Amino acid sequence: MPKKNDVTGDPIAVEFNGETYMVPPADQWDLDVLEAIDDQRMTHALKALIGDDQYALFRKGNRKVSDLGEFFTTAGKAADAGKS
Repeated sequence: MPKKNDVTGDPIAVEFNGETYMVPPADQWDLDVLEAIDDQRMTHALKALIGDDQYALFRKGNRKVSDLGEFFTTAGKAADAGKS
């Protein structure tokens, strides 16, 4: 069953380490995000996914590789990434 945001295409609020990030539904992710993930360029993927302003916010409070991986896990679950 698609989430309401999947149907409307509205961004999904993702709570992570005390901040809220707006992430598009998985079927709306830009191909640049997927290409960066395929190339294992995860910081580029994150910037393509959430944009420069939210990326700057992310960098202020999340400085470890583990934070990056945990964010993608959290955002992917919220956006139903990998489900079809």
